[in-house]
Amino acid sequence: DGHSMRKAFLRTPVNFSRISSGFNLKRKHPVLHTVRAHKGVDYAAPTGTPVKASGDGKITLRGRKGGYGRTVVIQHGTKYSTLYAHLSSYKSGLKTGSRVRQGQVIGYVGQSGLATGPHLHYEFRVNGVHRNPLTVKLPQADPIAPSEKNRFVELTSPLVREMASLKAAQYAETGRAIQTP
Repeated sequence: DGHSMRKAFLRTPVNFSRISSGFNLKRKHPVLHTVRAHKGVDYAAPTGTPVKASGDGKITLRGRKGGYGRTVVIQHGTKYSTLYAHLSSYKSGLKTGSRVRQGQVIGYVGQSGLATGPHLHYEFRVNGVHRNPLTVKLPQADPIAPSEKNRFVELTSPLVREMASLKAAQYAETGRAIQTP
């Protein structure tokens, strides 16, 4: 029907071994030893593990950012932004202003800045407000453009008809319907 089968964002932008620190507005900072809001999630992973853009967007920062160390910030349209911190290095060729796609490698896990071990610190913001990346309601990806809808139907209709006939043949042969997601 032209609606996307995927979310607009990946829930986790890195393959990780464990969550070393969750979203917590009253966390005791492990380096500074003071109560300080932790407005993201820390994913423990080996140094050099690839970090992926969680959604399509434009890099608005690629550089050092205080205690975050090596950081990438991506703006996703006007409403959403994501931050990736404590990187060991950046993916070559990417800079502030570069456009990235969901799943594209943007950097590598490290422990730059105020970090006690290698991990990715990941933040998700909605209209500039920090949200828990593990629980925030993620939007669907945009559906196919209205101007492309007729072409989409034209190209997919024969495939949909063929799948329907295969399902009917399978049912006739086995007496069981093919399960579809």
